[in-house]
Amino acid sequence: MSLAALLNLGGGEVILTSALILTLLGAKRLAEIAEGFRHGINEFRKATREVTEELTGLEAEDVRPNHPVQMAVTFIFGAATLILVIYEFSK
Repeated sequence: MSLAALLNLGGGEVILTSALILTLLGAKRLAEIAEGFRHGINEFRKATREVTEELTGLEAEDVRPNHPVQMAVTFIFGAATLILVIYEFSK
């Protein structure tokens, strides 16, 4: 489901909002923000992949059901990614 559908926005409202954001931030700043998002998402994917590989590499007798662990790790990395994006945005 898209963000526009979640916020119940129509096409005109999305275009108006996009134009307003582009006007306020400028194309250069918007590109910097997008780069920060891309970097944060790539770091999140890399960290999630590393943790998943580490958890699957453990022996079965040492591993408890890892579903709650994976959820906790995902939450922690998600929060860290959000903090990185906010930090990049505030520069």
